[in-house]
Amino acid sequence: MPVQLPCSAAYKDLSELAESSQRQGRRADLFTSDDVIRARLYSYAFRAHTIGSFFAVGKTLRSYMSADALTTAHLQRATEQLDDLANRGMDSVPNNFRAVISTFAGYDVGIKRVVDSLNKAVDASRDSALADIRQAFVASIGAITRSGGIHLTQDKSAPALGSFIVPGLGITIVPLVYGEHHSWNLAYLNDEHRDVPNHLHHFGAEIHLGFEPLEGYMVLGDAKSFVKEGYALPIPPETRHGWINRGPAIHHVPFIFGSLKHAGWGVFADVVPQPIHLDKLVETDRDSWKMGTPVYLEREILAASRSSSSRRSVIIPASVTDRDGSGGLELAVSRVSWGGMYYLNDSFRIVSVVKGNGRVRIGSLEENLAPHDHFGIPSGLEAHIEQVGDEPLTLLDAVLRER
Repeated sequence: MPVQLPCSAAYKDLSELAESSQRQGRRADLFTSDDVIRARLYSYAFRAHTIGSFFAVGKTLRSYMSADALTTAHLQRATEQLDDLANRGMDSVPNNFRAVISTFAGYDVGIKRVVDSLNKAVDASRDSALADIRQAFVASIGAITRSGGIHLTQDKSAPALGSFIVPGLGITIVPLVYGEHHSWNLAYLNDEHRDVPNHLHHFGAEIHLGFEPLEGYMVLGDAKSFVKEGYALPIPPETRHGWINRGPAIHHVPFIFGSLKHAGWGVFADVVPQPIHLDKLVETDRDSWKMGTPVYLEREILAASRSSSSRRSVIIPASVTDRDGSGGLELAVSRVSWGGMYYLNDSFRIVSVVKGNGRVRIGSLEENLAPHDHFGIPSGLEAHIEQVGDEPLTLLDAVLRER
C-alpha cells in the first residue's frame, strides 16, 4: 500500500500556495512575510539531508539489485531525483518570494517524486527491503514536513539511512543543522568505532565539543591532552585533530564545521586522514599552547546558567580558527531568562539547547525547546527566545565570521 509524507497544515498550505503561484505565471504577490520565513526554514531543514537521507538513501538504492525492469526504472527515477535534491544544497536560499516558488517548491516537488517512485517500486517488487528503505526516507523527511517550519533536530541517535559514513575514517556523521557555509553535526560513535580518527581539513574550520562523562585524549597537531572534563576545541584548517576514547562509555562528539571556500557540508569532501600512533604524539596539559585555546565547556555553561538575566558570551572568537579566507567559527553560550532574549540577525546562526526548556519565535512561527534540540536562524531573521519553567535555559550558538 502506498505511503504518504506526514504534512502539517502549515506545510500543506505553503505547498498549495507555491503550486497556485506557479499555475498563475509564478505570481509573487500571493505571499506574506511569514510565508517567506516558513519557506526559508523548511528549505534549510531539507538542506541538512545533503549528507543525510538524500545521500544515504540514494547510495542504498544504487546498490539494490533487481531483475525486474519496472522496479529498476522506478528506482532510477528515485536516485536521479535524490541527486537533484542533494545538489540543491549548493544553492543559496533567497530572502524573498523566490524562497517559496523556487527553493521550497523545488524541494517539495522533489521529495514527493522520490516517495512516489519508492511507492511504485515497492508495489512492483513486493520487496520488504525496499519497503524499509521507503519507510526510513519518509520518517526522516516527514520529521520536517510535519513541523510548522521551525524544525528541531536532536543529537541522541543516528537515524536509519539519515547519516553519512566518512570515507577514510569509517565513522558515522549525523547532520543536524546546515546553514549557508557552516553546519552542526554529530560524530555518532559505537563499539566498533570508539574514536574520531585523526584527520584534517584543507579549507574548513571546526570546533569539537565534549560533554561529560568523557575520558580520553584530545588531539591537535602533534600534541595530545588527556581530559575528563567537558571541552570545546577550536581547530583551524590544515591542522591534525581527533578524539581517542579511553573511558568505558561511548563518547559521541558533536562538532561544528564551517568554510567560506566550500559550504557547511565541506566535511563531506574535505577530509584528509592523518594516521599517527598515539605514542608519537606529545602529551601535554590541556591548557598548553600546543593544544591551541580549548575551552572548559561545562564550566562556561554552568557560569552562564547562574546569571539572573539574559546574556550572551562569546567563548571562542572567530579569529581563533580563521585562516586564509576560510572564515572563522564563533561559539557563544547564552543564559536566557523569562524576559527573553533576541539573537542578532547578522548571519545564519545555529542554536543548541544545553539545559532547560524554552520557546523560540521567528516571525509569527513558534516552537517549544528542550535539551538537545538544535535549530537554525537564517540571516536577516530576528529570533526571540525565552525561558519556560524553573530551570535556567542555557544555549550554545555558532556563527561563521569573515575576517
